[in-house]
Amino acid sequence: MWEKIKAFFSSKVTKVVAWMIFALDVVALLIGGATTAEIGDGVAMIAKIVAGIALFIAFITERVGKKS
Repeated sequence: MWEKIKAFFSSKVTKVVAWMIFALDVVALLIGGATTAEIGDGVAMIAKIVAGIALFIAFITERVGKKS
């Protein structure tokens, strides 16, 4: 089971998708000129969760890649 998880996180596609999602999330908020006061709490929470998950996946993939 751990080998499958390691394989998933070390996949080049997973790394690229995670960084792309994170970048698109940040860019979309910046282009929209959104500030914390303008974004509803629900939208801000969802954006932060998506960015956090993408950043977590990118971090794990980098760590797994360095150990192997």
